[in-house]
Order: sequence, then structure tokens, then C-alpha cells
Amino acid sequence: MRISNIFYGSFETLKEAYKIFSRNGKQVPFIALIYLCLGSIIFWSNVFSIKPLLTDYVTKLTDLMIGSSTPDTSGYTNPIFLMLDDFRIFVGVEWIFTVLNSLTLLLFSVATILASAAMHNEKELDLKSLLVKIVKTWRRTFVTLFYTTLLDSGYAFFVLALLLPLFLIFGPEFITMFPFSYLTFTLASVFQLYLSIVWTLAFVVSTLEEKSGIEALGKAGQLVKGLKLKGFFLKFAFGLLCFVMFKLLMMMINKQTTSVSIAYVFVFFNMVSLIKMFSFIVFTVFYFECKKKNGQEVELQGGDVEFEYTKIPTNASHPAADIP
Repeated sequence: MRISNIFYGSFETLKEAYKIFSRNGKQVPFIALIYLCLGSIIFWSNVFSIKPLLTDYVTKLTDLMIGSSTPDTSGYTNPIFLMLDDFRIFVGVEWIFTVLNSLTLLLFSVATILASAAMHNEKELDLKSLLVKIVKTWRRTFVTLFYTTLLDSGYAFFVLALLLPLFLIFGPEFITMFPFSYLTFTLASVFQLYLSIVWTLAFVVSTLEEKSGIEALGKAGQLVKGLKLKGFFLKFAFGLLCFVMFKLLMMMINKQTTSVSIAYVFVFFNMVSLIKMFSFIVFTVFYFECKKKNGQEVELQGGDVEFEYTKIPTNASHPAADIP
């Protein structure tokens, strides 16, 4: 596939996704808005929950550093145990908010994919039908998300295992060894983006088809054949956008007060959340393109409650397909 065709095809996919996002009915933007509102509530709840813990931790650490107690006295050891208690509470609070964020992302990603698929087929789900489909679908997508998270974590540990000997040899200076360290991390990130094409498409497959886990990953791997470069370009575009935004965030919070920095992080969090929602719309469109590429046309069927995808039988035969 020529590079120019990949760019043009990717642009058409992004354009179709934008049409779905802005099409009359505004169902997909409404889902994104609700997701941003809930995400904002979780974000600020997290901030205000850990603020007293961090303040107390810093106070105890300061008292410990400037105190006159010797290491073998209770005046020295008691603050350490109290700091460990604060740390355990902090980890527990962060775990709770991480689970809340993950569940929120899961449910609203499913809703976005279902609504986008309906809009792509010139239909629109009412609220009742959408909720029914979310209830029917979320278990499959949860299983698939669990598998893709394991794969993503496994890849991260694999990269760290490869880099650990170099870090032990060169020490902390390895991180600042330009351009070797930057080239290593860039190649690892690019390959991760390449692998995540199938992972993201598997999530869409488990939402729109009766497949989950390994089966959804296998189906996604079959569908994406011949279109991996296009999928990689889409992933690379979103990854590059998030990277640039992160670099801008680091520049903006440099030498800023804590309150201003948190405000910048909040804006960054919402923008990344919106990009995630839009990326699911894009990969929903990409899913239909993969189905079409493989001759697996789909049709949206059903009334207000039933909403499923079935293969459309074709009358035309394909002689080449019958050749063993």
C-alpha cells in the first residue's frame, strides 16, 4: 500500500469519525460530555482526598528531618510509622480512584462505540436501547480489557527487563544519554503503538460482536490484515498528539504554584479524555473498514431494544475463494 494512499485513507477515516461526532442527534457528543463531567468529579474528589494526606506526610517528614531525636529513640521511630500509615492510606485511596476511572472509561467507551456504530449505519439508538446494550456488552468488553491490560503490562515489563542491565551498567546517567536513551524509548513506544492496533480493535470487536478475550483478539488480528499500516498511522497520530500536549503541560507547570499546576493538569486530563473518546469513534469506523476489506459486510438490525450485527449473505460467488 502506498504511503499517499495510507495518508488519504486515514484522513477519510478521521473525517468520517468527525461526521459521526457532529451529526444531528448529538448523541455521541452528549456521551462525551457526561464522561467529562464524571471524570472531572472523580479528578477533583481525588485531589481533595489526598491533599490532607500529602500535607500531613510532608509535615511529619519535615519534623523528622529537622528534629533533634536520635534514630534509636521513640521520638524518631514513631513519626516513621505514622508516615507509613499515611502512605498506605494514600495507596488505598489512589487504588479506589483508579478503579473508578477505569470503570467509567469502560462503560462510556462501550456507549461511544455502540452509538458510533449506529450513526455509521445511518441509525440512532434511543437511551433505553443504549442502556440495554451496555448492560449486555460490558462483561465481554471487561474481559477483553483485562487481556489487553495484561498484554500491555507484559510488554512494559519486557522492555524494562531489557533496559535494566543497561541501567545497572551505566547507572542513572543512562536516562540522560542522548541520543541512545531517547532512541530506545522511542522505538519501544512506537512498537507498543503497533501492538495496540489489535488491542484497541479487539475492544471494538467485543463490543459489537459476541466475542471476548482471546477470541476477540484473534478476530481483530484477522480483520486488520492488510490495513495495519493505516491502523498504525491512526494510533501514531493520537499518540503524537498526547505526547505534544504532555510536553506543553510540563512547560506550563514549570515554576508554577501547586494550585496553578493542578489546574493545568485538570485541563490536560479532560483533553486526553476527549481524545480517548474520539479515538474509539475512529476505531469503530476503522472496524467497519476492516470488515468491508475482508468482505464481511455488516448490517444494523433490530428495533428499540435489539441491536446486533449480522453478516449479510451475498449472492455473488467468489471462485478464487473456492480454490484449495
